[in-house]
Amino acid sequence: MSESIKIGVSACVLGERVRFDRGHARDPYLTDVLVKYVEFVPLCPELACGMGVPREEMRQVDCAGEIRFIGQDSAEDWTERIERWCDKVLPGLVEEDLNGFVFKAGSPSCALRQAKIYNTDGKPPRKGTGFFARRVMEQFPLLPVETSERLQNPILRENFIRRVFVFHRWREMEKRGRQIGHLVDFHTRHKMLIRAHDLRGYRELGRLLGESSVFNTDEVFDTYATLLFKSLALQATPKKNADVLMHAMGYFKQELDRADKQELLAMINNYRVGKIPLIIPVTMIRHYARKFDKVYLTQQYFFTPNPSELKLLNHV
Repeated sequence: MSESIKIGVSACVLGERVRFDRGHARDPYLTDVLVKYVEFVPLCPELACGMGVPREEMRQVDCAGEIRFIGQDSAEDWTERIERWCDKVLPGLVEEDLNGFVFKAGSPSCALRQAKIYNTDGKPPRKGTGFFARRVMEQFPLLPVETSERLQNPILRENFIRRVFVFHRWREMEKRGRQIGHLVDFHTRHKMLIRAHDLRGYRELGRLLGESSVFNTDEVFDTYATLLFKSLALQATPKKNADVLMHAMGYFKQELDRADKQELLAMINNYRVGKIPLIIPVTMIRHYARKFDKVYLTQQYFFTPNPSELKLLNHV
């Protein structure tokens, strides 16, 4: 598999001084860690659509049900200009083959959930998605997205890394051609990872593949992708991960002696309560899977992720 992982990112979180006040919002995890393993595609929609630096702060304003992009002080309406820029740049992002996007939280253009949307009738602003972030998510509904602030949370960071690499593998698999055999192999190698996010979704995906002969191949692929990334959007919590580890432990019940079982069980429980990181029990199970030739487990991306993915998960 190609290891070229491209991630779109709000330029300010990489330290570029493109914010309205000439400032930046440099994020150490992105600039010191993640940058070693991925290629960033930085964008600042406000600067790119013609606003200068410094500039007035922008607002999203709900004008009779239509969201407008308006200067806070001048009331100048930039909606058409930022829309034209989005129309121009989004097709180019398709060519970039992005595997994820990290946005700046709170930004009127880039926030995922916390952008203020004002009203013309004086009512308190509500929270919503930034102007550009909304367009990106409309263009790429399956793309893993997150904010730099939320990536400070180890669980959210781990989930984002997983989703980015699954998305990349999905894209690589599709490039080989939409064949049910390819999809079955993809599903088989991701089973435990999917279980860690959404057991119900895992079962639904299994049923879809079991009934794949009834449907058009493109329908199966499209439905599978929608269900897969919907499942992966749910957090894989320590409890869910521990349940997967316990499930995997069952593959060694005939090979491990009592002491080894107790040691592995203690590792899993220590991970579950936050005493050790996930990588420790995962490494132990990977060791046993290779030692006892458990091919199914050695093929699981949950236990044997790609090299760059493994290094990033070690940082979590």
